[in-house]
Amino acid sequence: MKMPEPHVRAWYWYAFAAEVFAACAMAIFLPITLEQMAREIGLEAPDYTNPCSREKPLPGATPVACRAHILGRWVDTASFSMYVKSTAVFLQALGIISIGKLADNAYWRKRLLLSFAAVGSITASLFLLIPGSPGPYLPVIAALITLVGNITYAGSIVCANAFLPGLAREDPEVVAARATAGDSEGEEPEGGLDENDVASIAGSVILRVSEENGEDEALLTSATPKYGAVLSRTMARISSTGVAIGFFSGVAMLALLSVPVVLGGGSTRSLMLAVGLSAAWWGVFTVPAGLGLPGAAPSPAPPNWLPAAWRRVASMITPAEIRRLPNLFTYLLAWIFLSDGFHTTTYTAILYASSHLHMSPAKVIIIGLVMQLVAVGSSIYAPRLQRKLGLSNLRLLVYIVIGAQALPLYACAGLIIPVGGLRTEAEMYVAAAWFGFLYGPFNSYARAVYAEIIPPGHESTFFSLFSLTDKSASFVGPLIVGLIADATGNIRLGFVFLAAMLALPVPVLLRVHVRRGVEEAAAWSAQRASAA
Repeated sequence: MKMPEPHVRAWYWYAFAAEVFAACAMAIFLPITLEQMAREIGLEAPDYTNPCSREKPLPGATPVACRAHILGRWVDTASFSMYVKSTAVFLQALGIISIGKLADNAYWRKRLLLSFAAVGSITASLFLLIPGSPGPYLPVIAALITLVGNITYAGSIVCANAFLPGLAREDPEVVAARATAGDSEGEEPEGGLDENDVASIAGSVILRVSEENGEDEALLTSATPKYGAVLSRTMARISSTGVAIGFFSGVAMLALLSVPVVLGGGSTRSLMLAVGLSAAWWGVFTVPAGLGLPGAAPSPAPPNWLPAAWRRVASMITPAEIRRLPNLFTYLLAWIFLSDGFHTTTYTAILYASSHLHMSPAKVIIIGLVMQLVAVGSSIYAPRLQRKLGLSNLRLLVYIVIGAQALPLYACAGLIIPVGGLRTEAEMYVAAAWFGFLYGPFNSYARAVYAEIIPPGHESTFFSLFSLTDKSASFVGPLIVGLIADATGNIRLGFVFLAAMLALPVPVLLRVHVRRGVEEAAAWSAQRASAA
């Protein structure tokens, strides 16, 4: 098996480092840690006299709502976790807007990534120092640390995603395809290109594929379908491999962290230990990524970069810009619902298993392991299946979204049918396997489709918009599910909302035309360059 290029290896290292915090802390441990912290100081509604119990209610018994008095109001313990998640996502949106202009600079992009990783990992490691005994202010302290960890992780991923198109263009196969596409004859030299030819071409070609002349790349991609196809495949392959590596590291660390959680009986102290250790992993394994990611010569920060970043985002979402890039903005409209629906479904399922089915933290970890193990395999196998079926990145993504609706629809069925409908632990394990099967390819192909239709040379800008579209509306899902659980005391009803969230983007996705999107991106870059 051919080793990846050094820059790609470093990018994979960051996936190996950061996805542990996402897959273990943010997806598994923080939701149940926050809920459990709130439950430890909570009282059973509506009398508010008896402490909340973590024991599973007897068959046929009506579940009792548990509420905690936090910041002056009574809140459902599951809703508290949802509200923290919603706040974190909203603040992520503000942060993503603010760093967009600075992250366009190759020198600052790398340093932003490393700074976010350092602040996030160190702050989240503070969970190792929080006392394990219940206290009225501990949920608030934990919430603040959670907010910092979520915000810094999101900022670092914006920067990491912005490396993807450039890494794909450095791939030898893409370099060779570009050189062939640029040949006046339009054909490869006789006998093809060997590795030495590719290496000699790379020095001159890659220099031309820079942020300053990305419009040339866009025009070439638009005018040469073969080259565009090779570039698209390469971005999908790198993205899929990065997702698979991230899931693999998440599975490995989740298995290791299950040991102290099980030995600690699922106590709050053991859960905080797991969060702190995953944060430490994030920090330690960011080091090789920082040593190998491409950078640039030191350069001063752009003047007034913060207000300029906000002005630029405002200028990017004007009616005129939407008319110039209709396919890109149509995709972003679908992405608002896709990202919110997928992420909130995962978060809701974890809280549902913990608070409604009263599964122990050890069993919730098994759910996470099942989901991530299946996600690793599906992320690796998805590109092979794609080639076998002859599907485009977009078409495969549509099928993934349709399949993902099965989980919330099945949970909704439990409101009607007397048997099944996500009532048992066994069903949760099956649901985790199914969602993991789809979640791995979803992450990689959602990113790969978008990377195809963004104007080259403006990767940081448009990936910031990608993440902004994600975060600016993705706080809605956790907020609404939290309000539903708060009002009814039954988090299962949140799945009704999630089923709608995953159904709405399908007809929108079907209106996206990738080929036209590439042409529109080429025209956008060319016009921007001529106006500069």
